[in-house]
Amino acid sequence: MLHCLQCKSQRVITGSVVSADDGVRAAFRPPKLRFLALALTQGPELAKEGYACLNCGLVWSSISPAKLAKFMEKHCDKT
Repeated sequence: MLHCLQCKSQRVITGSVVSADDGVRAAFRPPKLRFLALALTQGPELAKEGYACLNCGLVWSSISPAKLAKFMEKHCDKT
């Protein structure tokens, strides 16, 4: 059974995480994103399915690790 990542409650519902603009899926913006990348891309999209905890309010989703790594390699400053 699915449980909350923060409070461990099992009162979790499934939904989707969308951006505030035109209902498209939200994207993840990693730190150290280069200035030009900010103007050209939103970042890797979050998974279609998202989750929310009815007890603590935490909302979460996931992204492809491979797509995140590729995006960071291409658009983020190295640390």
